[in-house]
Amino acid sequence: MFIFRIIGLVLVVVSLMLLGADVVTSAEKGMDVWTGDWAFRSLDQVLVAFGADIKPWIETTLPEPVSGWLTTALAWPSWADLGVPGVVLSFLGGSGN
Repeated sequence: MFIFRIIGLVLVVVSLMLLGADVVTSAEKGMDVWTGDWAFRSLDQVLVAFGADIKPWIETTLPEPVSGWLTTALAWPSWADLGVPGVVLSFLGGSGN
């Protein structure tokens, strides 16, 4: 269960970094973050920035319901895609006693 806590911690830290990058991008574009005007990057946009465009592979390789679900998840904010599983894994890891 120790590995769940480590993976969960890494995912939460990366998601916080992505959330911080979104806040900085919103501030640079002159958006008012207090009124809900945000510039969120989707997980697909983050992966493309790193040179991994997996959306065409998902659409051509996986069956229709699964590819639809994954492309929908890729459109969500990147910090949510990584942060939620990170928190779940951290809780599954237990307290370490």
